[in-house]
Amino acid sequence: MCSSDLSSPIVIDTVSPSVTITTNKTALKIGETATITLTLSEASTNFTLSDVTATGGTLSSFLVTPAGGGIAANTVYTATFTPNANFTGTGSVAVAAGTFTDAASNGNTAGALASPITIDTVAPTVAISSSTPTLANGQTATITFTLSEASTNFTLSDVTVTGGTLSGFTGSGTSYTATFTPTPSASATGTVSRSEEHTSELQSPCN
Repeated sequence: MCSSDLSSPIVIDTVSPSVTITTNKTALKIGETATITLTLSEASTNFTLSDVTATGGTLSSFLVTPAGGGIAANTVYTATFTPNANFTGTGSVAVAAGTFTDAASNGNTAGALASPITIDTVAPTVAISSSTPTLANGQTATITFTLSEASTNFTLSDVTVTGGTLSGFTGSGTSYTATFTPTPSASATGTVSRSEEHTSELQSPCN
């Protein structure tokens, strides 16, 4: 009885490549970005930025990490995640299944960040009001500062005053107050401001 074998074995690869996605930051605010690292279980020559989707922000500067130091060629990629402006919520980065292949042309399995990135790129605002619109000699006004978001570092030094002085600054969270004392023997307009965008004017004719 005769038998014969294949002259060369059949190479089998039925394992789909996977992708692990991590971030160097779990929370982002105005002006901040995160570096996203995408690590493939097998090398791929057709993995591109277009294979990656982002929510709550955009991706740019997609780069492949050079081989060396324990990193195999075409397995580690990085991108910069920039959060959307004027946005409060979460961001995520994901790769859908079947978007890239390994050397055997197996399509990948899906992958995503294990936990979303917390995003707050909405600048807090402050509304400034006065207990009275005019002041006479010897009178003072209570100035109220109402913040759109709670703050732990809002202080009297953050406030600019003309035509008088502020004292007795107190409050917490989103509500603060101070006493405005007009400049003696003056007939002018007093202003109290937190920023150029948020200014309250006080008419303070003092005789």
